[in-house]
Amino acid sequence: MSKPLKVQVVERACKLIADEQRWCHGSLAQDGNGSEISSTSASAVKRCALGALIATAYDLTRGFDDAHELGHMALRPHYGAMTLVYVNDAKGHAVVLSLFEEVIAVG
Repeated sequence: MSKPLKVQVVERACKLIADEQRWCHGSLAQDGNGSEISSTSASAVKRCALGALIATAYDLTRGFDDAHELGHMALRPHYGAMTLVYVNDAKGHAVVLSLFEEVIAVG
């Protein structure tokens, strides 16, 4: 049986930012110069947790609006987007990955 789309998005997002060098805080995504850009941009080299969710949702849906909606809802009912932003910016990379892994485990 295939995994729910939300779980697929979280798994891919987790892999996308697993390397701390590809993760950021304070913006959804950054280019190689550290400038803030769209998380769906091909020029993005770093993403925050929410940016990674939106980017992976975009890869799966190819719709900008659909990607934002799915990215914001991917952790529900366990966590909301604002919780994720707080964890990303205040708690750090390791806690973000733990949160993603928790959501994946619950399915």
